[in-house]
Formats: sequence, structure tokens, C-alpha cells
Amino acid sequence: MSIFRWTAPLLQFAARRWSEDDFRLLADRLAPFVPRGGVLADLGGGTGDLGLGVARALGARVVVVDPIEQMLLRVPADPLASVCLATAEALPFPEDYLDGLLCCDAFHHFKDQDIAAAEMARVVRTGGGILILDAAPVGVYRAVAAAERLLGEPAGFRKPDDL
Repeated sequence: MSIFRWTAPLLQFAARRWSEDDFRLLADRLAPFVPRGGVLADLGGGTGDLGLGVARALGARVVVVDPIEQMLLRVPADPLASVCLATAEALPFPEDYLDGLLCCDAFHHFKDQDIAAAEMARVVRTGGGILILDAAPVGVYRAVAAAERLLGEPAGFRKPDDL
């Protein structure tokens, strides 16, 4: 059983750490790829707070994708947001469906990162953008990785050169 089934309320509270400046910064990175009215996926998006904030800043729609139903039940009701119960390794979108994809603090949880990366490339249109933000396995994140493994999570932190 994933730790995220029982930590969803805590993670929703923690998601409030995101600011309008954070949303704008990430939107600026994705803006060359995601047009107004375009479609962005928030992969491993949990409660959707980050993806929805970035989508609002872009003037885009967001699909929050997560394999944990308890997380998706906490996605705010918003006309720009929809949810999708799926794993990163089996995205239910057609090829070239998305304009952009955001994956923040989730990549290290994917059971098969190579398949997940291939799925991301498959569903994002040619000329679209993929933004992955994840911690490197150094410093305090070594302890985080060890704790996550003890709790049954893959904790596959990778160094940028290993991606």
C-alpha cells in the first residue's frame, strides 16, 4: 500500500507552500510550449495545487494525473482542471495529446522510470515541453530516499546526468 493513501490530507496542507511567484516561474519555463488554452499534464500531481496554479498562470487547462485516488479526490473543483487516475508508466492519452507536462517531486516514485520517460515523450506533442523537477540523491535527500524505501516507495532518486 502506498504511503500516499494515508498521507493525502497532510500533503494537501503541504501543497499550500506554493506561491504565485512559484506558479509564474514554472509557467514561464513552460510558456514557449503551452499556448493559451493548451493542455498541460501534472504527472504525479497529487492534490493538483501546483499544476492548477501553473495552468492558471499559463491560461491553459491541466489534467492532474496520479495513481492514488485519495489524492485526486482533493484536486480543487475548477473548470481548468480535470483528473486522471493512472500511473506514469501507462498514460491513457493518445500520442501527441499534450502541449506540456510538469512532473514535480514525483519522478523518483515511479516504479519504472525508463518506461515513464518514454510515456511522457509519447503523449507530449512534437515541439511540446516536459519539465521534471526532482531532488538529486545528495545531502538530506539520501535520508529521504532511505525513509521512503522503508515505507515501501521506490525512491529512485537519480542525478541529472543519469536521466
